[in-house]
Amino acid sequence: MNTDENYIGYEALISYLNEPRNWSYHGFLILNKNTIIASLTQLTTNTLLIPTKWQQSFNITWNKRFLNKAKQLLDSNTFDELKKKVNTEHSQRKKELQIFWQEVIKEYKKNQKIIKECEKENTFTTSLSKKPIKLTETLQSRENNFTTVTSLPKNSVKNISESSQLDLSKENIKLTNFCYDIFHELENESHAYLFYKYADEDVKNKVIKHPMDLFTINLKLENNQYKSLKEFEEDIRLIFRNCYTYNDIKSKEYCLGEKLESIFNEKWNEKIILQDRQTRKLKRIRDNDTDDTDRSWKKQIQILEQNKNNLIYRQVINNALLVASAYESLVIGNIIPFIEILKTFLLTRSRMSLSSADESMLQAIVENLLPLKYCIPELSLVMDGKKLKGSGCFGYSDIFVLKVTGDIYISLELKYISLVGLIRNQNIKYGANELENLDKILEKEDEEILLKRPYTYWSKEYKRTNQTTIGEVLNSGIRQLESYMNTIAKGRVADYFSSGIFDERVKIVKSNPNKLKGFVILVIGFRRILWKPVDEVISNYTYNVI
Repeated sequence: MNTDENYIGYEALISYLNEPRNWSYHGFLILNKNTIIASLTQLTTNTLLIPTKWQQSFNITWNKRFLNKAKQLLDSNTFDELKKKVNTEHSQRKKELQIFWQEVIKEYKKNQKIIKECEKENTFTTSLSKKPIKLTETLQSRENNFTTVTSLPKNSVKNISESSQLDLSKENIKLTNFCYDIFHELENESHAYLFYKYADEDVKNKVIKHPMDLFTINLKLENNQYKSLKEFEEDIRLIFRNCYTYNDIKSKEYCLGEKLESIFNEKWNEKIILQDRQTRKLKRIRDNDTDDTDRSWKKQIQILEQNKNNLIYRQVINNALLVASAYESLVIGNIIPFIEILKTFLLTRSRMSLSSADESMLQAIVENLLPLKYCIPELSLVMDGKKLKGSGCFGYSDIFVLKVTGDIYISLELKYISLVGLIRNQNIKYGANELENLDKILEKEDEEILLKRPYTYWSKEYKRTNQTTIGEVLNSGIRQLESYMNTIAKGRVADYFSSGIFDERVKIVKSNPNKLKGFVILVIGFRRILWKPVDEVISNYTYNVI
């Protein structure tokens, strides 16, 4: 490809002129506004270009590009007609073109401001954590102004260092999350597989001078290698430049590259605008954040003090403390306190709901017994990318519990045995009273006998009534959980034919080894709960909520 043609929007222009339509310069600009905004990144690198002349210069540049490419692609008569039309547009639609370029430049400046602010914050925290402070020079320069210098305690210096490292980590996470959102938008497109991994032969034979693919970008995101939005954008655009450089203009790869770049331009600008709004909103919040937190905490203490004898407040606080305590025990591998609090909540339900209780009810209760920030319900997994959807390709881990500290993550598999499915086998008439009586019997029944009880349920998959035993349901849950945990341990799914986590709610980063512990929780009615641990799995990743 000619270097003059290696500009953002070149492919969009070709695509526009190759499609039969009523061509116009203004129509092209309107149709590809997001691409035009993105193209200004290259056009503004010209240091001789005066900002006050941007509008005129950009219009001239794109007008020239439009006509040059039209001349190459169209026959002479058609081109002559189009050229006359473009000249007429510049006189008759002068005001509309001015408004268009004003909006484009305004949007571009806004995007650049946000990018610079993000990079400035990132640079500041990086320099704060890495640049040595020359205390000697500082003290010498100020000794004439101060009669006494109080040295900083060592623990204060340590706190400053830890604080700066924490700020750096937060900024990197924010930057990575921003890029991840856009990356997943591209990755989820049906034709993205063409750009997931370049052919190794092309690199070995030096066909591709600067290789780049979605797989490499994903690895760089997982390892927090991007230090600025610009670095991420350059890697994405390198994929498209390689696509247009090394593929024929009419090839499938070239056309799909155009479509994917168009999606990237649209999502990139949308995210930049959204980031701007969120930044302004967060700034307003941060201005009063400390005062608000103090006021809120003082107000809560005051309310509790005023209502210390109020039984309702006492009960709410007791419930919250029980939930917090059960969570803390769970994340160190002790599930018993959690089982106890689960049973307490189940027993608050009416006997009338025994007939309708199911796994969805159990899922909802368990979710409410865990802190939202550290619980991911129905974690999406690709179990086997080689299988078709509906044939074992996907799976969902019921509850994935994140750690606050330590090195243990917990995966819960929930199973519910409906009393209706047990009493049907007895061929007797039943109502709420009969179900409650059965519930009380099962509460104290020997586990070995309980597991052998026949159980009837409706299979959604096969659309028929199936019969099994409680023991088999439990064993099935154990096998299922073991499979889920092995998949979670693989981290994010590597490509479309492998297995791993496929959930945009989770940020996954390579790390030192962590433990995955799992428990199958099987609830029968409201009074009997069985739980079984599964073998621990080692993972070389950390998992956090995005």
